[in-house]
Amino acid sequence: MQFFLSNDINYKKIKLGVINFILKNKIIIVPFFVVLLFISFYFLIDISSQSLVSHDEGLYARRARLIENSNNWFYPPFSYPHHKTLGSYWFIALSIRLFGNSELALRLPSILSSFFCLICSYLIALKITNKKSALISVFSLASMPLWIQYSRYASPDFPFVLCILLVILFFLKSLDYSEYIRPHFYVFLSGLFISTSFFIRSYMAFVPLIGLAPFIFYHLSRKEITFKILFCSGIFLGSIPTCLNLYFSLQKFGIVGFTKLFDFARKQAVGEFGFNNLMLVPLNFIYFTFPIGILLLILFIFTRSNIKINYPLLIYCFPVLSLFLLLCMSTSYPHYYLFLLPSLSIIFSTYLTSNSFRYTFSSSYIGYLLLIILLFISFILLFFIISYNDLLIQYTYGNPLIVYIITSFLLLSYFTSFRFLFDIKHHNSNLISFFYNIIIPQFISISLLYNFGVLGNPNYTIKLFLKDESVLPIINTNTIYLYSVDSKTQTLLSYYLPSSKVVDDFETIKKYKYLITSNINYIEKEEVKQSFISIKKFDNHLLLMNSSE
Repeated sequence: MQFFLSNDINYKKIKLGVINFILKNKIIIVPFFVVLLFISFYFLIDISSQSLVSHDEGLYARRARLIENSNNWFYPPFSYPHHKTLGSYWFIALSIRLFGNSELALRLPSILSSFFCLICSYLIALKITNKKSALISVFSLASMPLWIQYSRYASPDFPFVLCILLVILFFLKSLDYSEYIRPHFYVFLSGLFISTSFFIRSYMAFVPLIGLAPFIFYHLSRKEITFKILFCSGIFLGSIPTCLNLYFSLQKFGIVGFTKLFDFARKQAVGEFGFNNLMLVPLNFIYFTFPIGILLLILFIFTRSNIKINYPLLIYCFPVLSLFLLLCMSTSYPHYYLFLLPSLSIIFSTYLTSNSFRYTFSSSYIGYLLLIILLFISFILLFFIISYNDLLIQYTYGNPLIVYIITSFLLLSYFTSFRFLFDIKHHNSNLISFFYNIIIPQFISISLLYNFGVLGNPNYTIKLFLKDESVLPIINTNTIYLYSVDSKTQTLLSYYLPSSKVVDDFETIKKYKYLITSNINYIEKEEVKQSFISIKKFDNHLLLMNSSE
């Protein structure tokens, strides 16, 4: 009896000690667990529910594997002059070498780069505003649909964004310190990442770099010559991979290997002015940045920021000039705007944390507008779930439960946020509470939808086909020939089946043992129909076996 009593006393002492430790160190422990939970939504991924998106992910994956298989990562392994520098594929190729050929390995560079981008964005915001604004900017950035989408996309977009943020961060750090060594080291790193960004994203690097030029040149002009030399030295050192890549391209393809890169840039940048793209920009802005974009517009109209912004050339001139260049391009895609989102989140955080009303009716108008918007979004979600339930079941491959749970979670967050909208006396704190009440559930919900393959998984049927018991032994031991396969499926099969070969001549297909085609009309011909047996069908494609072999 005494033994159990002493054990009970010891348990209570340990429990009391743990509670006291947590209470004394809650300033460290609570943020640590918040960050740990935040990171978990990046990496808790159901690998079995992931598939590549055509064309881009399939193309990046296939080209990256070619580089990974080559012995020289600067030498183009392609059979034709390429329009991108090889840095576009380096991180994916390295991930393939370390972790193998899986969707998670292909997307891991974007996942990691996105996470480090958030850290860089926080540190930049910290130098420009304050801790409160910096924290809000990180949460707003992480919750944007466009940011979440490309955080789980096999492409060089996020490594490129990380390079641009490192250029800004190190340049800001070089302006902060009064010692001799540190600022020179930081400005060297800033220059290094300028040229590295070009190696990763080719001509697209010019857009943010031109946008940053007024900010960089203004501060460089006020520094001594040593500072400028180190900055240029960083640019020179960082350009070595690009120079090696161009040198080997010249060796293999001649002058075309060099001009192809800039011809592609010219075609993308010069052409008809895209009025259709320009018309879609406001809608894309609201959709891809929801709710940050629309909240910023409302705050900009009805309030004014009371925080003094450091480095206005960086916060205002950089995004405005870059946006102007993007709008002038003949071809523009949503992911081109990714590098502007950190600036947008910082501007938004300054308006949200410290503002004053422009008009006497501003407070009530903000509340009613946000109420109408949330009710409208809630109605859209409910209408979609009820009216398109069959489509939802098909799209989630018979498992719509996660969509129902996430939709309910989002709607609950919308309804609970209404209480923050109409307290005029404490409008700032309530708008911030409203922001967190909306933004955190959105980050969790969209992340889970991507992690469990409800979003970003359009070619799941191809993976099911490749894993089928009747198909797997065939593709593991035989060359599969692709005839008249649509281009998107061909791109994916060329990655998933590295030994596959594309054939264009219908007259020769009878000599191949295994064939995948979508051209059912040709296969229905009598002479072909007698030769081939259908093994498995996926979408509108057939895997055929030559029975006459």
